Amino acid sequence: MIDVVKKILNSKLFASFDTLYKSVVLGDIGIVLSEKALLGRIDRDRHAQQCQADRLKRKKEPLRVAFFMQSPSVWKYDYLYRLMEKSEDYDPIVIVSPYNVHLMYDKRECMAVMKETEKFARRQNYNYALSYDYTTGKWVDVKRLYNPDIAFFCKPYKDTVAECHLYSYQDILTCYVPYGIACIDIYRHNYDLPFHNLVWRFFVETEYQRQDSISHSHCKGDNVRVVGSLGTEALIDPAYKARDIWKKQNADKKKIIWASHHTVDYLFNFSNFLVYSDYMLALADKYRDSVQFAFKPHPVLKFKLLNIWGEKKTEEYYSRWRDGENTQIEEGDYMDLFISSDAMIHDCGSFTAEYLYTGKPVAFMLRNNDVLSHWNAFGKNCFDVHYCVRNEDDIERFVKEVVVDGHDTIRDKRQSFVDEHLIIHDGLLPSERVLKYIEETLQRK
Repeated sequence: MIDVVKKILNSKLFASFDTLYKSVVLGDIGIVLSEKALLGRIDRDRHAQQCQADRLKRKKEPLRVAFFMQSPSVWKYDYLYRLMEKSEDYDPIVIVSPYNVHLMYDKRECMAVMKETEKFARRQNYNYALSYDYTTGKWVDVKRLYNPDIAFFCKPYKDTVAECHLYSYQDILTCYVPYGIACIDIYRHNYDLPFHNLVWRFFVETEYQRQDSISHSHCKGDNVRVVGSLGTEALIDPAYKARDIWKKQNADKKKIIWASHHTVDYLFNFSNFLVYSDYMLALADKYRDSVQFAFKPHPVLKFKLLNIWGEKKTEEYYSRWRDGENTQIEEGDYMDLFISSDAMIHDCGSFTAEYLYTGKPVAFMLRNNDVLSHWNAFGKNCFDVHYCVRNEDDIERFVKEVVVDGHDTIRDKRQSFVDEHLIIHDGLLPSERVLKYIEETLQRK
């Protein structure tokens, strides 16, 4: 009986129920089910947002800006926060928000992620506040307490509480920067959720994403602006100094990231984790004298494994990576990891574009040929400058020949793609473009 229940919980049917449940919790059933209702809501919100913009043009005090942070791995606003922090025109605050709080996710893990996110905010010396009151055991009315003029969100999904979701802030200027670059053809999830249509400004990376939004969103991309990738600024900023986050070794070794996606049980099943979980540890042991490996799991993967493997096996597996002589696990912000690495092996969506900014060799673990059918045009172009690995022999060949021996045969092709399609050559960083856009729009100077 227990196995039957588990099967239902992991089924697409339950995923549909999960979506319905969240629609009830956040009160958006009408705009989810009715196109007319959604279009009407877009018009009303655009009017409210214009009224807010007009009001802020006249405001004399610094603009109060709230950044909702759900976890370090999806946090893309450090540069923008720092710019606002230095300016007398802004008063930024980071709101530590819950992540995956609904239905089948482990509640203890949800709170553990929140606590780790708070530690990250503290280490970064952000001005931050918690969205949860541990004394009363209740969620904080963030809008009432902090009264933001502008709000930036990390994710478009309904995986948080109402107090930290877009729907509570539709009368102010709301902004969204994707937590990952859209490489897959799930256009509704990337461009046409109610969130994408209702947010005031949707800042995207390239013209590819803007055109996809125009083609696939109900608002026809009227809120989209191209600014570049905020999530990769550290990779393109020559002034940025990365921390050394790798374990100390007794000799110089190549540093390889293994980044595994969470789709082990639904959607397109991109993830190869269950296929290669033991092999990657064995490979790390085989090359312990010449290579260090960092396991970089998608933040949702652990939630999935807790349901599939159970807590004991999941924690034991993560500990094996954490405790190995030449292995480690990285679950938070990954810019320093990318910068200090020599290569990456992955089966993730946005990393297909993001890691290219490093200029370093990268291999994609291809589960089957059907996976390729799910790339959008931009993703296919990114994939074309990857090494493709389909089995254990291919993976080891990439490690030995490309990384250890240095035979990177597509280096020039990869760099040409980055220069032509990923970099905006105007001398500004993406966050500087966002700030410039806001200031030109509000005309407060």
